[in-house]
Amino acid sequence: MKILMLAKIRSSPWTDLCIKPAELRLDPTLTCGQAFRWRLTGAGEYTCALWDYAIDLKQTPTSIHYRVLGQLPTAHVDVAEALRDYFQLHISFDSLCDSWAQADADFTRLRQTHMGVRTLRQPVVETLLVFIASSNNNIKRISMLANRLSEHYGQAIETEKGVFHTFPSLARLNSDPQIAETLSRLGFGYRAKYYANTVRALCAEHSDPEQFLLGLRTAPLSEARAQLLKLSGVGPKVADCVCLMALDKTDAVPVDTHIWQVAQRRYVSRILDSKQGPEMLKLLPTDHQNKAMQLARQLKSTKAPNAKTYQVAQQLFVHLFGKYAGWAQGLLFSGDLGHETKPSKRKNQQTAANKESKMRLRSTK
Repeated sequence: MKILMLAKIRSSPWTDLCIKPAELRLDPTLTCGQAFRWRLTGAGEYTCALWDYAIDLKQTPTSIHYRVLGQLPTAHVDVAEALRDYFQLHISFDSLCDSWAQADADFTRLRQTHMGVRTLRQPVVETLLVFIASSNNNIKRISMLANRLSEHYGQAIETEKGVFHTFPSLARLNSDPQIAETLSRLGFGYRAKYYANTVRALCAEHSDPEQFLLGLRTAPLSEARAQLLKLSGVGPKVADCVCLMALDKTDAVPVDTHIWQVAQRRYVSRILDSKQGPEMLKLLPTDHQNKAMQLARQLKSTKAPNAKTYQVAQQLFVHLFGKYAGWAQGLLFSGDLGHETKPSKRKNQQTAANKESKMRLRSTK
């Protein structure tokens, strides 16, 4: 059941968001496995349908510019404010790097070679449903599934750059009595039943399911995580990705095999080394030093994360990097995968697909 109505084209002039590249770069922020519907549409330009608008972003040597390419009749948000909220521009990336460098001096290098890799604050329904598709998947395929879902159930906005589709609401998905069968035909495979079960459960248990999910932004991390884990297709890592990228839980640290290896290689061995450990931990509060040592000992003999050590690894990141440990994990992930290093040497036409074959999503279930 597609919605065929096309919104009228109405492009606005480019407007400067006034944010330096040191604080935000579109690539890799929009291509590293957080968001999956931004489309590279020009040199340094990315386009996506959000909040009932088709929004165009452009990276310049000094800032980020945006414009509206089209909109639905229901569009009503202040796009500039919505983008500042989406990119969380009230948080200083540079200041966070200063703080993280106290525990790991390598963040001084990472802030230069991987500057502007921010954690997004995304729409909660889209984040939940897209990350359900992330289990044992890669960025290219997750993007394909997210776009198929939007094209089939969302609303179309026609622009000078083509047609872009909004992400569907839970009510819209729930209106399809054959949602599992529909998603199977769209290529979702075994995940189709996860979507059907989650959509049905949320809509049956809550008069306004989206508002229920948004309400988790003010709940403690443990409660938000517990509520998400009740949903079909949501495991610990998917729950933590949603908490971090949509529910304001900046200390949520998704731990997959790659991040587990980063923790073991970069921190466990160094913390337990008689020479490196004291030097690394010296700038942390004494109680954090002791706790980090204790956590590192627990992780030393474990080769892969399990239910218990998953939480231990999370606690280690939090004790090392504090309230924004989830953001630190994102920068470590980007840096450790060996993305292109300096913005000045990047090719504007480079796409996320160039990197997808080399990287698995950090948030697998």
